[in-house]
Amino acid sequence: MPSPITYLFDDFRLDRSARELRRGGVPVNVPTRVFDCLLYLIENRERAVGRDELVAALWGRVDVSDAQLGQIVLRARRAIGDDGNDQRYIRTMPKFGYRWQAEVRTLSAPTPGGAADAPDTARQAAAPAAPRSRHGRPVLVAIVLIVLAAAAVAWALRHPSTPARADASPGALVRPLDVTATPPQDWLRLGGMDALATRLRAGGLRVPPSEAVLAALHADADDARLRAATGVDLLVDGAATVTAQGWHVVLHARPAQGEPTVVEADGRDALPTLRAAGDRLLVRLGRLAPDEAGPDAALDETLQRANAAMLANQLEVARAILLRAPALVQAEPQLRYRLAQVDFRAGNLDAVAKALTSLLEDEPAAKDPALRAGALTGLGTIHLNRGDYAESERDFSAAISEVEAWHRPLELGQAYSGRGAARAAQGRYAEALQDLARARIELQQAGDIPGQGRIDMVAGELELARGRVDAAQPVLERAVAVFERFDAVNEHLHTLSMLFACRERLLDHAGALALSDRAWALRARVRDPQLRMQMLADRIDVLYALGRLAEAGALLGEAAQEPAPRNPESGLRIARARASIALDEARWQDAESIASNALAGERTPDLAPLRAWFHAARSRALVALGRAEQAAFAPEAAPADARSLAWETLAGALVDAAAGRRDAADAAFARALAHADAGGVADDLVAAVDAYGRWLLALGRDADAQATIGRVAGWADRDYRCALLQLELFRHLRAAAPWYRALAQAEKLAGERVIPPVLRRPPDA
Repeated sequence: MPSPITYLFDDFRLDRSARELRRGGVPVNVPTRVFDCLLYLIENRERAVGRDELVAALWGRVDVSDAQLGQIVLRARRAIGDDGNDQRYIRTMPKFGYRWQAEVRTLSAPTPGGAADAPDTARQAAAPAAPRSRHGRPVLVAIVLIVLAAAAVAWALRHPSTPARADASPGALVRPLDVTATPPQDWLRLGGMDALATRLRAGGLRVPPSEAVLAALHADADDARLRAATGVDLLVDGAATVTAQGWHVVLHARPAQGEPTVVEADGRDALPTLRAAGDRLLVRLGRLAPDEAGPDAALDETLQRANAAMLANQLEVARAILLRAPALVQAEPQLRYRLAQVDFRAGNLDAVAKALTSLLEDEPAAKDPALRAGALTGLGTIHLNRGDYAESERDFSAAISEVEAWHRPLELGQAYSGRGAARAAQGRYAEALQDLARARIELQQAGDIPGQGRIDMVAGELELARGRVDAAQPVLERAVAVFERFDAVNEHLHTLSMLFACRERLLDHAGALALSDRAWALRARVRDPQLRMQMLADRIDVLYALGRLAEAGALLGEAAQEPAPRNPESGLRIARARASIALDEARWQDAESIASNALAGERTPDLAPLRAWFHAARSRALVALGRAEQAAFAPEAAPADARSLAWETLAGALVDAAAGRRDAADAAFARALAHADAGGVADDLVAAVDAYGRWLLALGRDADAQATIGRVAGWADRDYRCALLQLELFRHLRAAAPWYRALAQAEKLAGERVIPPVLRRPPDA
């Protein structure tokens, strides 16, 4: 999806690239800092922004009075017709800061061959073939970009003079530093942490990326759980203090068992002193200290200050630090690369692509394989984001070639994960899974456990898209365990949803409900409307399958109040539940209306199975209303799309049966069953067997009916439809003993559903 560059709220339009605010098409004159205030609050609208954070973003420093900040917020409110009483747009969070609270829509940047200002709710009409998930939606857009966006935070600028391979032991985690300095040097807390982690990693230790460490610390700061979450033995704590001569650094490396290792170093400047202490720690641990010198002092401090701001998610602060660096420093490739990182995090993909392309053309960058690999990985990510999958694959392959010889696990893992994503998008699933497996091994060596979890999440969904539920479940469960440990809520919930799909594929509704319960407990923490709608759709589906109709109905009412999702799949799934309930209750007109409205919506290949379901539902409703002649439709399924063909053929069979075309109906029912069987989804097979089995019973073809209905007999102990079909079969056959057992099973699974009275009458009555 292209990067959003314009934000819309009510009749306002805020263009980030043009730095322009318009109301009703008329420009609104706003000072630079007021514009930046509006932009920062909008781009961080999923959370409250603290006063100090907003000050740092607007002024690039923290020594700004409350009155100065208050004046900027007041002017921002006036520019958009807000005030401190109504607070329709900017809400004051007492004793903390501010939060944007109005609904915002986005417009996207132009893509090659596409139109600018395309709403981000629009989907590309003719996308390359992509794997389909449980309901036909593409795996890539929702998941792989999560992987690469997270990985992009850790694009590395390391300069080893020799190949460096991190081994499996002992592993060290560097926590934020304790810094005592006058004037305050707060940036060293995170910037120094990352510089020290980089030094230890260059010395051969397996050191988790700083982003992963901060995530683990956010989830739980307990030492034992921290070691378990990150898979390391040593926890490294550092203290940096200003002395009369410069800086004094003390490092404590604490193993799970045994005495800590303590080293000290003194020096004039903070970062070189930190690296010297890191080198002494490496020697004490039996390692060789890297022999390369640190970067130029001015460049070094600028980069680490910017990196500290990025670790704190203060992107505008990082940008300000980089842009106010001396002209000589700004010419440095590393600084330009870091500025591209900031733009990537902020979503300015056009600027990033231009910067990285220019960087790759520069002679200094050509001599630096780490820099080239990072730039190529960044370009590959952007091309993947834009749907240029072949170009993306070439970028990632080139990045792999840059770093494979001297082997840097973190960079190599990111490049392999990116190439796997690009290959998956082109339908080359076996190659994609091979790349993802290699990426996981590399990230394991790098100590990037959240990265491993994201790889497992993608690999699991690819396996699910291929219909390999048994292969998908273990890797998805492994990913869930990682996301739980690191409190990665969005990834955690998305992976639970994939596991939910696995259980539903097996008609294990009880297991699916348990997963939905786990996800539902986290719902209050979810801000993404797409993810919220996905959670609602999952829960409604399983409650309906279990016959808990009152709860499902309440959630259907709640879903109607949610904003329309960007991806229409969740909305269609919820409409399917409404239509299913209407069909069960013989509200034929309601069912027909719901199905017709759904079919009037978006028509894309990834939605084909859902749309085909609505064709079948509409045909069933129209037949019941005596209007079978209106059920004709133009088939949408491609010949290879077995799932959609199953539902479309079933819709035609229902119409043929109602019209008395017995031979045509019989052939259509048989074809629908064959397509459902080829599609490999139990729910489709049950629907086809249910329709064909009842048709055969009505014709008195008992032997054929038994053979057909027997296809789903193994699920009669877990799925109400299968149990009800068994009940009808045994009553038709006048088999009293199995009928009584089938009735007991149907009653157990019915929930709030009513078993038809005719099926409750014993066969011998």
